[in-house]
Amino acid sequence: MARVSSGGAASLSMASTLKAYSIPLIMFSAAMFFQVFVIPNSFPLNHYDVLGIKRYSTVEEVAQAYEKFSSKWNSGMEVPETNNFLKIRYAFELLTDPLWKRDYDIFFIDEQISAFENVKKQYSGVSFSGINLPLLNAASSDPGDYAFNVITSNDFHSVLEKTEPLLIQIYSFGSNSSRQFSNSWKRIATFLEGVANTGMVELGDARLATYLAEKKPTGQPFFRNGLPSLVAFPPGCRTSDCLVRYEGELSVDAVTDWFATAILNLPRIPYYSKESLHLKWKR
Repeated sequence: MARVSSGGAASLSMASTLKAYSIPLIMFSAAMFFQVFVIPNSFPLNHYDVLGIKRYSTVEEVAQAYEKFSSKWNSGMEVPETNNFLKIRYAFELLTDPLWKRDYDIFFIDEQISAFENVKKQYSGVSFSGINLPLLNAASSDPGDYAFNVITSNDFHSVLEKTEPLLIQIYSFGSNSSRQFSNSWKRIATFLEGVANTGMVELGDARLATYLAEKKPTGQPFFRNGLPSLVAFPPGCRTSDCLVRYEGELSVDAVTDWFATAILNLPRIPYYSKESLHLKWKR
């Protein structure tokens, strides 16, 4: 019988060990590469990064950072590429508006991004000196425009203890979408009067808004579909664990139908507002 020397046996043992660990080592190396290089490059820079300042910098620090860029451009020391100029200017305008900055800092809401995309198309190929400023229309903070039945952290639990189900709209004074939804919301509240309670929570009440928000694995609160966001507490539900989020179309018909069937468990009865009936007859 052939014999294997002790040196040969050691070599075989080492080879077997290396083979056994090779796949885990390769997988570990691939995972490290993915985390260090791939993931960071898969996500766009936040607006603070664009300005070269730390996250949650103050409005004054944002303005100072922008002024450094602006002084170089105005002196002719540097001529920015149009797209870079738009990114920097957009970050400046967003983060110097107190409402937009608050919503972005706490909930990462960037509702103006669609306007920014339109601006990029509008000024494609145009020199930065030919761009009309400001890029964005300032937010309105007048609560008299559309806020009513506002719920705060102080009275939330007393509202929740009522026997009727509860429908809440989370909104922001800095949100154009919330403002545009205001008339529909008033009609929804009118339709539900007597069978459910309704209320509004402004993002400025960060504690309550965070309680009603979804949470990312990092703990960051967010609203998946932006603002306004609708959440319902069905009968008997007293905590956020059993609330139901609305993810459909923000129309009177769609919201009332969802609330009646999903929250009140009523049979679906076709309901048509005057507007939707008009559209059906036109077809």
